[in-house]
Amino acid sequence: MKFPFLPKKKWGQNFLLDKNLLQKVVNSCPIDEKTIIIEIGSGYGHLTEFLAKSNCYQVISYEKDTQLHFWLQSKWNKEQKNKVVFLHQDALKINWLELRQKYNQSLTFLIVGNLPYSIANSLIFNLLENTELFENLVFLIQKEVAQRWVATPQRYKKEYSSLSVYISLIAKAEIIFSVPKQCFFPQPSVNGALIRLEIKKEIELEKEKRVQFWAFLKNCFRHRRKTLWNNLLIASYQEKKIREVFQQLNYEKNIRPQQLTTQDYLNVFNFLQPQ
Repeated sequence: MKFPFLPKKKWGQNFLLDKNLLQKVVNSCPIDEKTIIIEIGSGYGHLTEFLAKSNCYQVISYEKDTQLHFWLQSKWNKEQKNKVVFLHQDALKINWLELRQKYNQSLTFLIVGNLPYSIANSLIFNLLENTELFENLVFLIQKEVAQRWVATPQRYKKEYSSLSVYISLIAKAEIIFSVPKQCFFPQPSVNGALIRLEIKKEIELEKEKRVQFWAFLKNCFRHRRKTLWNNLLIASYQEKKIREVFQQLNYEKNIRPQQLTTQDYLNVFNFLQPQ
């Protein structure tokens, strides 16, 4: 297969070209005639083409790479252009509220993309701050990152982190399938995985408290080898208050951050809030 120009290593461009896998990605997406698909990273347009062939309402495809963006616009035929809109913009700078307000509220947003490792965590955090605007996210990402996103104290324990907890607060996340590194061009050093996140209809923490909760989680996991007790002390919580919380929740003093569930962290967070 010939390409107009080579992928840029500095932006972590590794494109999925296998048609069977591209169709499998689309089949894993909850799409109907009222779905607007927001694609993060148009690339060579291979996934874009498969998304456009679905029964979705429209595809809006973002690409940061100037060269790729204008090449795609020039090659796309007029019939397809009615269903696909190409936008030249960094996905981390999208104003999601502004974009959502341009469309009828009866339409739903689905965010899809083959994400470079360098932006995956920043983008997911950005999106989780705007959960009222869409219902589902489907991403092809580095397998280790996917495992971190879905990790719990029982599953992928070594990958369990503050981000794992934060994601599970807001969404139901699951790995759909793995993608061998040989399926990408150029071939990366690690395998990939398709992950789907379904935003929860009822989130146990109001939006205005989530920034505080995220800061709290980062403090809890800041030193992974230390106990939760010591991490809270380092974060300047009063020892008296920590003792009260542990007694109330019946936690051992030597419990570690990796042993607590999302509900546990919500309980500790709520107990530590000023009355």
